[in-house]
Amino acid sequence: MRASLQTRGTSVAAGLCVLALAGCATTQMKSEWRDPNVVGAVLQGQQVLVICQSRDHSLRRICEDQWTMRLQRAGVAGMQSYAIPQFPPDGAADGDAIRSAAERVGAFAVASVQLAPDDLAMVNPAPQVGIGFAGGNGGYRTGGFSAGGVGISFPVGWPTAAQGMVCSASMVEAASGAVLWSGSATAPPSGAQAGQIAELAQLMIDALRRAGLF
Repeated sequence: MRASLQTRGTSVAAGLCVLALAGCATTQMKSEWRDPNVVGAVLQGQQVLVICQSRDHSLRRICEDQWTMRLQRAGVAGMQSYAIPQFPPDGAADGDAIRSAAERVGAFAVASVQLAPDDLAMVNPAPQVGIGFAGGNGGYRTGGFSAGGVGISFPVGWPTAAQGMVCSASMVEAASGAVLWSGSATAPPSGAQAGQIAELAQLMIDALRRAGLF
């Protein structure tokens, strides 16, 4: 009886873990805010300076490219901050530098985006190769060699790590510094960071569209 209860409890716990992992398996908004005093599609047809911040310079550029491309598809002219001479290479500029850069390119607003690794991470084990020993038939099956009833398996290569990603963004009016919209989102663990950034950028652009800013 006790063993049955233990088995049932283990099954319930496993089910809860599966549900928890499923909830983390999609790129999703975590929070969002819009200034209720902003009326109309204020970004439509405007120029937006895109500034992404990341410890990885290549990810910063990928982020700015993704945001710029998706803004342009929505009818908003975007410009990457990395294309501005003497702008900080990591995107970490102070308020005065950002206002100056926005004024130089004629930007009505600034999209300020921060990327960071999520606490959620997964490790994918290395592929397994099995070798079997026994009389009679031998054959290669699902990544291993089977020759009977006794088998040995061992990993080939190294395990790979998959890291989640967190994105927070705000759309700020360049002249006044007023925040028009802000939001945060997460992407599930993946080894393809460029794909995570693309999904997060599209999610944020869709949220801005639903908020009526363009």
